[in-house]
Amino acid sequence: MDIPASIPKLEEIWTQEPGYFFFDLRAGKFNEEEFAKLKALLIAIQVPDLSESDEINRRFVELIWFIPTQMRWQRDGWRGNERDRRLLDEAISFVEQRITTILGLP
Repeated sequence: MDIPASIPKLEEIWTQEPGYFFFDLRAGKFNEEEFAKLKALLIAIQVPDLSESDEINRRFVELIWFIPTQMRWQRDGWRGNERDRRLLDEAISFVEQRITTILGLP
């Protein structure tokens, strides 16, 4: 999946309604089904070839770079159970690694 096609899907992940990943995470629930969608989306995003251009769509960066930060903020004040805490830790690790692959390192 190219970056422009991923933007609406990333925007959906951020939906502030029950049943969506970040809403549920803020409510102290690790929604495995919604995380599976986020994980599949991140895997599907094609890593851009920056040798042709140094630019990446700004909206894409806005949506993707904040994912692990938001997850860590929720982890810091986590009220969920130990199983969900472990799942969240594993999810954070995956997301950080995948976003590094997509965006690269400075």
